[in-house]
Amino acid sequence: MSKIAFLISNFGRRRVFTDQHIDRLSALGELSVYDRDDFLDREYVLDFVKGAEVIITSWQSPEIDEEILALCPDLRMLIHAAGSVKPVVTPALIERGIRVASSANELSRGVAETTLGLALAACKGAFFLPNDMKKGMWNENNHKIKDFYNIKIGVIGAGFAGRYFIKLLRDFRVDILVYDPTLTKEQIRDELGAEKRELSELLAESDVISIHAPSIPETDNMLNETNIPLIRDGSILINTARGKLIDEAALIKECAKNRFTAILDVYWPEPPAVDNPLRKMDNVVLLPHVAGFETNGAFRVGEHTCEEAERFFAGEKLECEIDLSKLSIMA
Repeated sequence: MSKIAFLISNFGRRRVFTDQHIDRLSALGELSVYDRDDFLDREYVLDFVKGAEVIITSWQSPEIDEEILALCPDLRMLIHAAGSVKPVVTPALIERGIRVASSANELSRGVAETTLGLALAACKGAFFLPNDMKKGMWNENNHKIKDFYNIKIGVIGAGFAGRYFIKLLRDFRVDILVYDPTLTKEQIRDELGAEKRELSELLAESDVISIHAPSIPETDNMLNETNIPLIRDGSILINTARGKLIDEAALIKECAKNRFTAILDVYWPEPPAVDNPLRKMDNVVLLPHVAGFETNGAFRVGEHTCEEAERFFAGEKLECEIDLSKLSIMA
């Protein structure tokens, strides 16, 4: 039987995997389950992975480096039970041509679903009308709300999360605009059923703007003092991607004008300072980085990891195999 090295700490295992998930993986091969809280004992780690044909990693797992690879000459597959594979993938692993899969698409579903909920709620005034009601008001500000119909939704980044968000949007009669420099106008039209826009155009045209771009050096502060002022009055800006994508100082300056609503789930750095001006603005909604998953939602990753492992051993196409040649433009 193939050796499967479950190189995930005790905390990571309890957070993401149920006993039923472990049983499913055990049915696929000789499963070795890591039984420590950290990876500080290097010799123990090396002895644990020795001879593995499949390695399963997650958050805080060590890099699969040359030393580990030397002990796993028959390694064929790395399944990362988390989002970005950058913390575990090394040049040596890429050179060996070892296949890599992750749960980025599964995490992205949670992000996209949360984003849709926030967009719908914001358009209906769910973040300001309750305060009106508590003040004894009724429908005095109903003119500020908008239905999710015949409006323009701008999507920045069409990776896993952006694509799934767009898929969810197809159930509504809305126009979808996409900014993604890695895709052509034809790809956005034919694959996504959307219209390509430059970033400045998207910001100026959209009623709802949702950020799903990867956090890489090229996207740092992609929304900044030059283009944030282009956002239309009455629009809604949602960031469930990464905080570094927005120049926070520029956002604070523009939000102070109370022209649009900003809904933020991510920040740079995290958490935002207690005295951060965004915490005090009525037109800013803040969440503590919960869009991906929290509590029971984490088990979606364990479920997906089992499914990918089962597909691998059955010789089927993997759902989320990573093209490592594109690693530099991925989150």
